[in-house]
Amino acid sequence: MSWVDFVRGLGDILIIMAISGAVAYVGDRVGHQVGRRRLTLFGIRPRYTSTIIAVGTGVFIALVVTLVAIFASQQVKTAFFRLNALNSQITQLQRQQQQLEAKVNNGRLVVPTDTLITPFRLILTQSESPMQREQQLHAFYMQAVKYINVTYPALGLRPYVVPRNIDTVLHDFLNEAVLQAELSQSNVMLTAISDQNLFVNDPFHFSLNAVPDVRTFAKGQLVAQLKIPGGSGASINIALRELQAEVTTDAEYAHMPPFLASYVQPTELVPNVEQMQAMLERPGLYYLTAYAADDIYPHTGGISIAISLAPATPTR
Repeated sequence: MSWVDFVRGLGDILIIMAISGAVAYVGDRVGHQVGRRRLTLFGIRPRYTSTIIAVGTGVFIALVVTLVAIFASQQVKTAFFRLNALNSQITQLQRQQQQLEAKVNNGRLVVPTDTLITPFRLILTQSESPMQREQQLHAFYMQAVKYINVTYPALGLRPYVVPRNIDTVLHDFLNEAVLQAELSQSNVMLTAISDQNLFVNDPFHFSLNAVPDVRTFAKGQLVAQLKIPGGSGASINIALRELQAEVTTDAEYAHMPPFLASYVQPTELVPNVEQMQAMLERPGLYYLTAYAADDIYPHTGGISIAISLAPATPTR
């Protein structure tokens, strides 16, 4: 229990005590006044009448306070009317958590979250009509389902079941405000990705990912750069891996989807790897630089780079 919960609980107890004391005081004063005036109720003796009125006053005040609390607080309303259902829901969620923990600890992960699950994609262009887009999306979706149910059951996953209302789902997807705003600015690339970690025997799940198909890097643009001290312990292979990781990070920062940003393809090295290693073995400071080998868009399917190694200052 945290200190915040302890203080809140203590405050609730003090409020209840104060209300109880106020109810008792008011009931006592009302009963006292009735007794002094020797009022009777239904012919009952005055002292019994005062007791009945005192108790009734306390009950009435408590009822009013309770009703006010119920209408004013959702938590109080839940405690009065939905506590059993809430406890049942908590028990169910705890059971699901235990099952998920057992799956994560003991199950075999087949497809991680946000994995590209088909080798093909769909480009929605600005020039297409809404009907053309809907037809293309439906064809793309069914092609993805066919590919999934051929490929992934062999890996231990259960086939994907197409929802009965898939036409409505795809129609609503195309008409989402965010997607429409993106289409007003540029073409949009759609890919099918896993929307959760999938373990052996899990039913397949996937979602459609929309990305504006705008240029991420222009051809020849500097994408990433490392400053490397030369010497006998320098390794060009380690440096190249670090540079490609920097390219991925910079591409994600430029809003390239992670499953595309991580696909870095060196197409040219100047000089070659052996010459780079020989350069790094000499003392000095060097820059290892990655440039975009072509115009990079999401639809290009990855990041092609040209890499060069040069001394930070001219050597004598």
